[in-house]
Amino acid sequence: MPVDPRSAPPAIGAVIYAPGQPPEDLLAEFAAQLKARGFAVGGLLQRTIKGEDGRKTDMRVTEIDTGRELSIGQALGKASKACILDTQALAEASGAVRRAIETRADLLFINKFSKSECEGQGLASEILTAIAEGVPVLTGMPGVLINDWMGFTGGRTDLLLPSLAALWRWWGPRHLAADLAQGVEDGPVKRVVIGLNWTMVEGPNGIGLAQTPERGTPGCLGAPQAGARAGGSLKDLADLARSDHPFDRALGIAACNAHYNRFDLAAEEANGLDSFGREGDETVVIGAFPGIADRLPGAKIIDRKPGPGQYPEQASDWLLPGAAVAIITSATLANGTLPRLLELARIARVALVGPGAPLSDRLFTYGVEVASGLIAVDADGLARVVAEGGGAKDLKRYCRTATLRRPAP
Repeated sequence: MPVDPRSAPPAIGAVIYAPGQPPEDLLAEFAAQLKARGFAVGGLLQRTIKGEDGRKTDMRVTEIDTGRELSIGQALGKASKACILDTQALAEASGAVRRAIETRADLLFINKFSKSECEGQGLASEILTAIAEGVPVLTGMPGVLINDWMGFTGGRTDLLLPSLAALWRWWGPRHLAADLAQGVEDGPVKRVVIGLNWTMVEGPNGIGLAQTPERGTPGCLGAPQAGARAGGSLKDLADLARSDHPFDRALGIAACNAHYNRFDLAAEEANGLDSFGREGDETVVIGAFPGIADRLPGAKIIDRKPGPGQYPEQASDWLLPGAAVAIITSATLANGTLPRLLELARIARVALVGPGAPLSDRLFTYGVEVASGLIAVDADGLARVVAEGGGAKDLKRYCRTATLRRPAP
């Protein structure tokens, strides 16, 4: 089953930093990236001001929702060794935190966890309220306060390295479907075809595919709103990618792909199964691709209906964490299992391969290095094949193979 971020336990993350090196710029950049992708973020971001002698002279926070900047520091003089925090000013700024909790922000930024919070002051009450309300929280924390933070959160927390890659991996693949849907530009849905094996959505600039849910599985008894999809909003249809209903989710992923897999997209014409040129025990393949055993000798193949020499899907739990390379069928995006597989394959180089793979760089921040899918070249021919129950090999007659690679760091 897919992981619904709205029903999962709230994420609580703390970026650990060394004395005098708060991750202020890092948190601001991450908040900006999430906001640019359509996520609702709120709370406070901090900027520390220092004099020419390196001494802290002021602390300023920005309310993410309003953009208003407030000083939470106070002038104590050069001889003072006391904390410059102005608790009254912080109390005023805390309104941004409460607003984010009330509106159930996708992620609440707390400027930092400090000694004030350890003593039950500062933003301690707001952090605990957010956790109780199920609102995800991200903050910065000096390493010397790790034990205090663990006690404060009851151990329900993730300690994070100060890097964007670490923050995106923590934020998690559970948000991938929402991320893809939020990037879809609106336009009319020109055609919807739900075949025995594939679901197809045609938008104004491209065609998207997703694997049709297997008949007889829960929820696969009839397509909701059948006959009323064409002519509607592509963005609204793409938003179904977040759904728990198998048919709706497949339609949503296909609609996302209709946006990303554009007719005019320039991409490398390569087979994703050859993404890394590696074979042997270090490679795990999710999905029994035709001829995969010959193509990647020694690879461990996992499938829902395993054949001779293949592993059942439960084997992902122990094979993926140690894999150097993971090649994952795009069907996992439509059936909702991809987020968990990406979390298991944290140290692997990952390729997402198949007709239902979205050709979008949004995948890259979630651990995917290569996305290899199809771009339609004959819309009518492709629609006929889908309607007549064609398989992946049949689709390729009316498409071109396209591969995107994450730029090298």
